Amino acid sequence: MEEDKRLINNLKSDRTVLQNKIQNNLEKIQRLKMAKTRITHDQEDFWSKKTLISEPDLSSEWVGKHANELMDFRADMEQSYRSINTEQVEEIITDIENKIDELASMNEGYSNSISSINYRLSLF
Repeated sequence: MEEDKRLINNLKSDRTVLQNKIQNNLEKIQRLKMAKTRITHDQEDFWSKKTLISEPDLSSEWVGKHANELMDFRADMEQSYRSINTEQVEEIITDIENKIDELASMNEGYSNSISSINYRLSLF
C-alpha cells in the first residue's frame, strides 16, 4: 500500500514535469513564430530598398574611371544584397522552422508519455 502511494506520487510528479516541459516548449514555439514573422517582414522591407543601390542614375552623365569603379561597386553591393536576402536570411528562417518542428516533436513525445502515465494511474 505504501509502495503504491509512492509510485502514484512519482507518476504524478513525472506527469507534472512533462506538462511543464510542454508548456515551456509551447512558449518557445510562440516566440520563434513571432521572430520568424518579424524576420520575414524585415526581409521584405530590406528587399524593397534594393533599388537604392542604383540611385542616382549616373550612367548617361558620368563616364570614365570613377564611373566604372562606381558601377563595379554597385554591382558588388547588389550581389551582397542578394546574398544577405536570399541565402543568409533564408537560412535563419529555415533554422527557426526546424527548431519549431523539433519542439513540436518533443511535445508529441511528452504527450505520449503523459498518456502512458495517465493509463498507469488509472490502474490504481
